[in-house]
Amino acid sequence: IVAFMATWMVYVRGEKRDDWYKRYPSYPEYCSTPEQMAERTIQKVKLPQGIDGYKYKTNIVHVTSVIRHGARTPWNSHQCWSGFWETPSDTSVWDCELTTLTAPPANPELVVRDASDGETIDATMDSKLAGESTMFLFDKRYDALAGPPQLRNELNGTCQMGQLLLRGYEQEITNGRILRETYVRDSSNNDSIHYNMVLFDLLNGKQKPRPYEPPNLYYRADDDQRTIMSGQVLLRGLFGDLLHEHSVELGLDDDPVIMVNTADRWRDILSANHDICPRLNDLEKDALHSQTYLDTYVKSEEANNMTNLMKVNLTNGVNFADEALDCLMTTICTDRELPTILDDYSTTDAGNFEKLMNYSLQSYNYKFIHNDGAYSKLAMGPFWSNIMQNIIPFFNSTLGTDTPPKLALFSGHDTTIMPVLATLGENVWDGLTWTPYASMFLIELHQITVKVMGKDPNTDMFPSKLAFRIIYNGKVLTSRMKGCPKYEELCDIQILLDHVMPFAKDDRNCKSAENAILRTIKEDTAIILGSW
Repeated sequence: IVAFMATWMVYVRGEKRDDWYKRYPSYPEYCSTPEQMAERTIQKVKLPQGIDGYKYKTNIVHVTSVIRHGARTPWNSHQCWSGFWETPSDTSVWDCELTTLTAPPANPELVVRDASDGETIDATMDSKLAGESTMFLFDKRYDALAGPPQLRNELNGTCQMGQLLLRGYEQEITNGRILRETYVRDSSNNDSIHYNMVLFDLLNGKQKPRPYEPPNLYYRADDDQRTIMSGQVLLRGLFGDLLHEHSVELGLDDDPVIMVNTADRWRDILSANHDICPRLNDLEKDALHSQTYLDTYVKSEEANNMTNLMKVNLTNGVNFADEALDCLMTTICTDRELPTILDDYSTTDAGNFEKLMNYSLQSYNYKFIHNDGAYSKLAMGPFWSNIMQNIIPFFNSTLGTDTPPKLALFSGHDTTIMPVLATLGENVWDGLTWTPYASMFLIELHQITVKVMGKDPNTDMFPSKLAFRIIYNGKVLTSRMKGCPKYEELCDIQILLDHVMPFAKDDRNCKSAENAILRTIKEDTAIILGSW
């Protein structure tokens, strides 16, 4: 019997969009305002122009997209500044307008396998149970606890910790539309999209399988509400009209289905998971005890100033550096009130807000980049292995996935994208910035056709005839990778393979040099929720 997964959908009650991003004169890039999202469009690939007597043509064959979820609530009931959780502060209660609907599939069926001869028989469930093709929709609302403080949700309202907000929903719709405009040719962009950037051609008749069906699409997320829904919303922005057409074709008795591949949250590898790889504790300790870390984030004048700001000006003796970034961003990005001493964010002058922001994020990020990204390479090895399984077959058809997807979508966290960037080298990412809401990291694969004009073929820039391009929030980063040509957007795939395959492994050395310390249930929960 094949069990049916619940279908995730959304229901939006009225929220005043006209009030978004109006309270403050400017917002950090972290917030991903509509204006900031508009700057992340993807430009067509720039080709080398006949360098050394070569003339190149390209054709895109694959895109890996790794996204961060959109804007969300605090991921825990942090210790922030005094009064953060106290009435009448507007940060004391978090109510959500974006909810989740779950439903069984329409016209449910059981697939029964006869053990004797292996034949498969479709048996429609009894109509009294099936509801004769109708189904209930269940609106999941976190409003069952509304009593005294001991009988309330962690965020004192109807929001889950770390729940996707309506702002985040619209950010991911924008990401889907960016991908649509870049890689999908249809009647609306036939004149503007470049021929070598067409991953899906909707003008070439009705495609079977459809772009969102296997093997064209691989969709992976961890089992958090904000990541699963962010990926779903992006796919709506990318393929929503096709899903509608498909639904009309199927009629009322069935719905289009997109598979999301996920895992037990506490066992997953889309972020660093110390529970399944204890050696990460050793590498983190090594980073936090390094002289550079101590001099910069413990003993420096700036570290002392930030500690004093938190312990004296904002709380009664509490250093909340680990939570400061989330406190700041969930407040300003949702237009809630900041303490007067922090209400000084500006794009030109570094005030207390920006200083505390940078101290919090950079001290956290240091472990990602320390010792040539050793922590990041170990942490993200299985994730890179998952990515490369979809890429290697384009390079060598005898390896990896049998039929690789055209589009591989991974919906994760900032703590997914930042260590991935760190594994590519300090010139790609230096740890001084944070991954904004709804960020998108892309790896494009391009088949290369080359015409040699009387030159030595051994000087070809793309001997593998397959090149990659790396894009992060609209900016091309390929040339920053060691071994890739400067000032060029494309780099031979062998460079990427040589760089990542030594650590892109499912079977890692995770044995800790120290005795493992059993974590309490509370600590385990904090780790799970700590993927921002």
